[in-house]
Amino acid sequence: MARLFNLFRIRRDELLPALVALLVMLVFHYLIISKFYCLFADYYRPETWRTFMRNFHMSGFDPITYDVVSSWRMGYNIIRHPLLPFFMLPLWAVNQLLWWLTGVNCTQFVVGALLLFCSFYSFIFLHRILREVVGVSLAVANLLTALFFAFAYVLVAIIVPDHFCLSLFLLLLTLYRAGIHLRRGTTFSLAEVLLLFFFTAGVTLSNGLLVLWVAFMVNKRSFFRRRFLLSIIAAGCLMLALGLVVNKLVSDPRDKQVTEWVDERPPLMGTVIENFFGESIQLHRKHILGDVLVTRPAIVAYTWKAQYAVEAVLVALWLLGVWCGRRSRYLWLVMGCMGYSVLLHLIVGFAANEVYIMACHWIYALPICYAYLFASLQFCKNHPSSTIASPFWGRLEGAIFFAITAYLWIYHSILLYRYLTWPLIK
Repeated sequence: MARLFNLFRIRRDELLPALVALLVMLVFHYLIISKFYCLFADYYRPETWRTFMRNFHMSGFDPITYDVVSSWRMGYNIIRHPLLPFFMLPLWAVNQLLWWLTGVNCTQFVVGALLLFCSFYSFIFLHRILREVVGVSLAVANLLTALFFAFAYVLVAIIVPDHFCLSLFLLLLTLYRAGIHLRRGTTFSLAEVLLLFFFTAGVTLSNGLLVLWVAFMVNKRSFFRRRFLLSIIAAGCLMLALGLVVNKLVSDPRDKQVTEWVDERPPLMGTVIENFFGESIQLHRKHILGDVLVTRPAIVAYTWKAQYAVEAVLVALWLLGVWCGRRSRYLWLVMGCMGYSVLLHLIVGFAANEVYIMACHWIYALPICYAYLFASLQFCKNHPSSTIASPFWGRLEGAIFFAITAYLWIYHSILLYRYLTWPLIK
């Protein structure tokens, strides 16, 4: 219990950036809650839900959690999210109590508290990865974590009532624990792997494979010990079986299943440029936060050519960071997680039309790779024989990241403020 408490205890050097991050998150949560409060305060399903759905257009994100916490039901696609409705049961109970005490449906506040907790500790765990695992300075960790939360589909995901913020929290927790194990020369225990798998796969089944990949990269040959491997296989089979059985019990046989997201794909190059590395990082002003299942085209071009330059710089620096950290097993552990998303979405074609909404499952790889670039420059400064020992390169790199971070925060703050203060449709 003490070890668990220490994991969530805010340390002295984290306090100031954590408070700033919390304040910013609260502002964006206020905007989305205030927009729909008039609907959910006096909630009557299905009339209120239909009005809400006419107004909720946040890309391909699903706001089902608001309804599940208001009037508990399975709601989600159980094959993809086998335990998510059960994880929402305590929130439903809390909301029922608050509803009884106040006479107001507090689902937005209850769900918002969960999202705020997950996004806040996502900030903390990424910050610790950069500081403790990669080894950059406090200033660099602050800068790269601020850049990460300025990415379009991180900033949107931490406020919308969907499961992606929960997945981000669980994945960064897993990666942080992996980094600590590698740094200390220890391995994951079976109990820790099963616990992480239970929650991560319970929220999004496919992400359970990322927990197993991380455990394999840390434990190496001990991962294949009979008891360890058989326990993990049994847990995976039970999770999948639970999803299939519950789905069979609650679903309408006429409904589409998981194959509905594996469809005709847009051109690969356009998907990579405009969506995977594009929309995930910078919102397009045309069809802003539109849904491809409604009116948004699969491929949308930027209105400013300079936005392609920003994307090109971030991708180039990411590749350079990969090169600088190429000897680190932790970097390849993280890159394996990103590669899994590339395989799943760009090659297999799962959710290829709206690949950007999956950004939380892989985009943490970018700031971690950038950290290896910073760490490499710091190392070279201590070696006068190095050809890049001049502090000029470190200052230039810092200036580039600061400028991009400031631009993304200003750009996305303006767009989201305007979007979240548009009048409701009656």
